[in-house]
Amino acid sequence: MASKKTPAMSKLIACPLATTNSPAIDKVLCPLGSAMFSEQAWGEIARSLKLSGRELQIVRGVFDDHTEFTIAANLSVSPHTVHTYCERLHHKLAVTDRVKLVLRVTNEFIALTFAPESGLPPICAHRAAGRCPLQPN
Repeated sequence: MASKKTPAMSKLIACPLATTNSPAIDKVLCPLGSAMFSEQAWGEIARSLKLSGRELQIVRGVFDDHTEFTIAANLSVSPHTVHTYCERLHHKLAVTDRVKLVLRVTNEFIALTFAPESGLPPICAHRAAGRCPLQPN
């Protein structure tokens, strides 16, 4: 019997990690789309970028690779409203398209992991262990 994919499973992909000679470890499932960040991370990103609740919903829809029409349907608003939000987000975050929007938000997340006041855990095991080559001693 074939296994049935759940919506949460469809947001996972096998991530190639450094080879450990252990197939179980080498094929870790990594979340995709907005699931790549925790709720805490999304809250910190919204606070840092000064995003409203609705703007954050739109950004998360973009991260999930939804069209403006799909985002509108999910939020029960018109596609024109979502388009307007997208235009304003592009201006607010100084980006010109969806890809640059995703990169801007991802860069903000990375910057927040370096900020001690953010409360987000470091994304690098070397930094967590105090061995980060990017941080001065």
